[in-house]
Amino acid sequence: YITLIGSPEQVADELESWIEETGLDGFNLTRIVTPESYEDFIDLVIPELQRRGSYKTAYENGSLRKKLFPEGTDRLPQRHAGAAHRRI
Repeated sequence: YITLIGSPEQVADELESWIEETGLDGFNLTRIVTPESYEDFIDLVIPELQRRGSYKTAYENGSLRKKLFPEGTDRLPQRHAGAAHRRI
């Protein structure tokens, strides 16, 4: 794991440089010391990335399934075995 330490601006600089150099489209975060690590990232770094236009400020409507699959549906197709277990 790589640990980034610094001001929100310094952390954002480093993340943006990785994106520019490698074409990354996201990061996986892990808690290193305390739960505050996540809170600090959310409260300090994400707003900085948003100011720079490097992080979304709103989400599109729809489920993850709808965003990932070309069929563009929020539910399993009726022909899928899992569809028989729907509660709604």
